[in-house]
Amino acid sequence: MLALLAVALVAGGGGSPAPLPEMTVEIAFAVLVPVWLWLSSDPLLRTVPVGARVVAGLVLLVPLAQLIPLPPPIWQALPRREIERDALALIAAENTWRPVALAPARTVAAFLAMVPAAAMMIMVTTLSPAMRWRLVGLVAGFGILTLLIGAAQMSAGTVSPLYFFGADAAILTGFQANRNSTADVLLIAMIAAPAAIRHLARSRREPPGRPAVWLMAGAMAALLALGVVLTGSRTGVMLLVVVLIANGVILRPWLSISAKGLGLAALALLLAGAVLWHNPVIERTIQRFDFAQEARPDLWRDSLYVARRHAPLGVGMGGFFPAYIADERLETIGQTVPNRAHNDFLELAIEAGLPGLLALSLCAAIVLRAAVRQLRESRRSEAHILVIFALFVLAIGILHSLVDYPLRSMSLACLIAACVGLIFPAVTDLADRADLRSIDKTA
Repeated sequence: MLALLAVALVAGGGGSPAPLPEMTVEIAFAVLVPVWLWLSSDPLLRTVPVGARVVAGLVLLVPLAQLIPLPPPIWQALPRREIERDALALIAAENTWRPVALAPARTVAAFLAMVPAAAMMIMVTTLSPAMRWRLVGLVAGFGILTLLIGAAQMSAGTVSPLYFFGADAAILTGFQANRNSTADVLLIAMIAAPAAIRHLARSRREPPGRPAVWLMAGAMAALLALGVVLTGSRTGVMLLVVVLIANGVILRPWLSISAKGLGLAALALLLAGAVLWHNPVIERTIQRFDFAQEARPDLWRDSLYVARRHAPLGVGMGGFFPAYIADERLETIGQTVPNRAHNDFLELAIEAGLPGLLALSLCAAIVLRAAVRQLRESRRSEAHILVIFALFVLAIGILHSLVDYPLRSMSLACLIAACVGLIFPAVTDLADRADLRSIDKTA
């Protein structure tokens, strides 16, 4: 399972403009998930919590329902279908059965891209506590690897072969296709690092002292935060505040620090700021906070119009681009082509309509209920920190989704789905599994 997550993190960062890497992830899951089920002691997944099954089912049901052929009187009555009807009439095909999806091939592609994330969430729910902590360590380690790859990218400039999906500027992108997704990977690693350090500290017979924990956590946080700044992602930089709060919550047992320690930390920050202040890359990131030419408000306005035009069923998952282009205002047309709504919730409203928003709301309610229950029942165990880690990761994803599209990266979709899986309780021993099997037999 960890190998599958590693494959998704490395190869899944290109999005739909990079079909071959995405196909690599999909094939890896198609091959290795059956092997994992065959080797599993619970191949029928009877120990998977009902809530997790419902969430995975809803995620996959939305695009599948949009592909069901409908009789002519029904699909022709849907909003904005008159153009399609008239076009089909030219070849005497207007009375054929058609699905809700305006571009069925795009919806099929969107469904296939969702399968790895849904499978990842289900697989994580079956992990033992020890394996869950290894997953957190993998996430922290991948953040460092991203930072190293990014340093090599920036040192060679735009001609670096390590820019896997092309580079318009010498910025840190790591394994992702754009700066915002890379910032999210580093932010999540910044939350994973102190969680892993805390777990290692508590698992030792002689836990390290406060200075050692602060040194390890502080060094990791500083390096990864620098990486976030070097991506040039404005939202990523602002979300550092959320990450610092997460670090404080996770490392609360070690938060007590002397006045001398605070002074040394402040001095280190001042020195780092003085050294980096005139760095051209840092200056370029600071300059990006000029929002005078920001195009997102116009994009959101047009996207909201498109969502209303195609309500209540939407245009089909993956169908944002053709639907948006057809209704884009002439005064907003420029040299750049909007590939996304830069708001995942607004784009979901366009593609999935009211059913998609209801499915999202139900999934959120199930996950929130599971989180509250886990936080209450695991207060004195390390599982408590796992849930806190997962909730802060979800907060990063939700907040960034308001102004961008992190979940359209298969890497981030699988990573966030894995964190959703961490929220559900782990089956810790074979006795628990036997009890669940007996319940299934008597049900």
